[in-house]
Amino acid sequence: MHLPRHSGILATLLALGSAASAQTCTNLCLEQLPANSCPNGGTTSISGKVYTPNGTDPLPNVLVYIPNAPVDPFTPGVSCAVAGQPPSGSPLVGTTTAVDGSFTLTNVPVGSNIPLVIQSGRWRRQLTVATTSACANTAFNASMPKNQKEGDIPLIAITTGDYDQVECVLRKVGVQDTEFTNPGGGGRINLYLGDGNPGAQIDTSTPSESTLMGTTTNLNQYDVLMLPCQGGVFSKTADEESNFATFANAGGRVYSSHYSYVYLDGNPNLPPVANWSPGHQQYAEGTGIVDTTFAEGETLAQWLQLTGASTIEGQIPIYTLRHDLDSVIPPTQSWLTLQDAADGNPIMQFVFDTPVAAKNQCGRVLFNEYHVEDPGKAMPKGVTFPNECSNAPMTPQEKLLEFSLFELTNDGGEPTISPTSADFGSEPVGNQTAAKTFIWTNNSTFPASATAATASAEFPLISNNCSQVAGGGSCQIKVAFKPSALGARTGTLTVNSSGPSLTAALTGTGTPDLSLSAMSLAFGNDDVGDPIAQTLVVTNSTTGPVAYTKPVTTGDYATTTTCPSSIAAMSSCDISVIFTPTTTGPRPGTMTLGVDAPVTLTGNGVDFTFSIAPTSGKVIAGLGVQTIGTSTPIAGFDALVTLTCSTTAPAVTCTPASSAFTLSAATTNDLTIDTVSKYTVVGYGGFGGPGSWLWMIGGGSGLLILATRRRIGRSARVMLCSVLLGVMAMSVTGCSGKLPAKNASYTPAGTYTVTLLATDGFLKHSATYSLVVTAK
Repeated sequence: MHLPRHSGILATLLALGSAASAQTCTNLCLEQLPANSCPNGGTTSISGKVYTPNGTDPLPNVLVYIPNAPVDPFTPGVSCAVAGQPPSGSPLVGTTTAVDGSFTLTNVPVGSNIPLVIQSGRWRRQLTVATTSACANTAFNASMPKNQKEGDIPLIAITTGDYDQVECVLRKVGVQDTEFTNPGGGGRINLYLGDGNPGAQIDTSTPSESTLMGTTTNLNQYDVLMLPCQGGVFSKTADEESNFATFANAGGRVYSSHYSYVYLDGNPNLPPVANWSPGHQQYAEGTGIVDTTFAEGETLAQWLQLTGASTIEGQIPIYTLRHDLDSVIPPTQSWLTLQDAADGNPIMQFVFDTPVAAKNQCGRVLFNEYHVEDPGKAMPKGVTFPNECSNAPMTPQEKLLEFSLFELTNDGGEPTISPTSADFGSEPVGNQTAAKTFIWTNNSTFPASATAATASAEFPLISNNCSQVAGGGSCQIKVAFKPSALGARTGTLTVNSSGPSLTAALTGTGTPDLSLSAMSLAFGNDDVGDPIAQTLVVTNSTTGPVAYTKPVTTGDYATTTTCPSSIAAMSSCDISVIFTPTTTGPRPGTMTLGVDAPVTLTGNGVDFTFSIAPTSGKVIAGLGVQTIGTSTPIAGFDALVTLTCSTTAPAVTCTPASSAFTLSAATTNDLTIDTVSKYTVVGYGGFGGPGSWLWMIGGGSGLLILATRRRIGRSARVMLCSVLLGVMAMSVTGCSGKLPAKNASYTPAGTYTVTLLATDGFLKHSATYSLVVTAK
């Protein structure tokens, strides 16, 4: 992670470019060609790559510049860079190396012996380019110094441990053995014996760790402090903890690993930087996963693959691993985790800047949970440097420290973008939000450009003023959100420059431009064919009018509306949704308005049946018949049913046992149909009518006379004849001797239809009964 102070430092540096134009042109400035002197927009340039001291691995984020004045020596001792302070030598032109170490300087002076400086923190080398030609490019590669004769090397203190020989990595990087000495021995890398399990020594006079850490006078003379693992927990005194924090806060750079967490965990002089949890399991080996969510992490992932340390970008084999912390506390940045989901993918490396949370941070502390060198059974305690070091090629893990060492000691360089994510919230589909601002910062000393900024389709790029940004300066990139569909939408802002591509995650939620008061309507039971309605409220929550189009429905549903063709901003109108079941049972459907998700519509069509048995019968006028009506509900029908009857037959009445009842299960109902006779005497027909009792008496008397005419006396025959004559007379005149009274309304003989009607108010079901009426 970059120290925030660099933006201020480098801002001033980049201001030099514009300030130079306002000052008198002197020295090498006089050898620059005037603008537009080269054909086809060409320039006089120097390009090449910068490498580690051994000339093997490229170095990113290295300042490369042409000084226009003498370069001053560094002031000895730990120091906190002043915001806005440019590198020494009044840079005329400059740039920062890319991830592969490449650089290009444009508009360089034309001539011989052109000075060129490469610098990464207090690693610095001053070189000379023999010749440059006008409007042409000169190739020139460079490497960091191997010794003090070649250039500046940070003054580094190492407390040696017998479990991790980090000094051997510096040696493999290309620093010559003559630079490894005891303090005061003239070398830039001084060894101290660890207080717990010490490692290698220069000689028997090599001092102890407590000598280094016991006083700020000793510690603060260094630029870098390296605290490798000593194979155990060795507590530190209050003074040592305090001196450690003072060194880091003063601008010191610290490398620490494994049990060196004792300087960090619980140090009262430092804010908490991690949630420590020592004592977990130890791992033999595993796969390290580089965190690529920030610029330096992406650079590391690419660099490891460029140098052959990994075959899959962002992954590296690591070994001799511990788990001493559960998580980091922001702004501490995790750099590397172990691929071990069962143990929560523990953090293997993190970095934080110091003073923590201060405005001007100029120190940096790196902690890792892995050994760089693993001596195996041959512990180097008491071994004289460099006998503890092998001459084997660098391992992937050693290259990881190589990168971290130069990143730890440099003064920034990679651009950054802030924020790295933005949520635009909810926005109606087709509408565009106000723009959000992203800040791109040029953390190098020299002017730089964001060569391209692109965003995903639903996150339109509104503006980009990052075409030329002064060193340490910032620019704005504005992005808006215009969803094209409903739901969660994601995108990416990508900003390219000479450094790695930077990205910011973009999120938002597309909502309907017209919202509805409900997304489901339940109509319940409804008679088949009976239209019922419910109301939905449509609201335009946008700041402008939105076109309204008729909703599309499916199933047994239709709509009517009061909505105009264009709904004004922040206004509402109504949609009436009408359910008319076409048959019984569940009747699902939907209503879709614009891009909104469909409204779910449910309803149930109900009905009932009605029948009678028997359906016909005969009756003598004046008498009645009965039939039985049966009502059966369908699909959950449960309502009040009214039963009535009607007929064209005169004087016929129909009476149900129950004229109204709630129908929820099959129900029967007795129905009585009554008729009225012509005369008040039911069945009257002149002689009483054939079969009447008078005819029976008369007929019987006549037969008796005929059968006994020879056996009975004359007086008996006279009496029987009298009876016969009386019956015949009564059949004509009645008992009273006159005709019986007539009913005012009566049912003549004939065949009639009686209609029975069952209804719930909307549904109507009928049945007919055929009635045959006789007069006698």
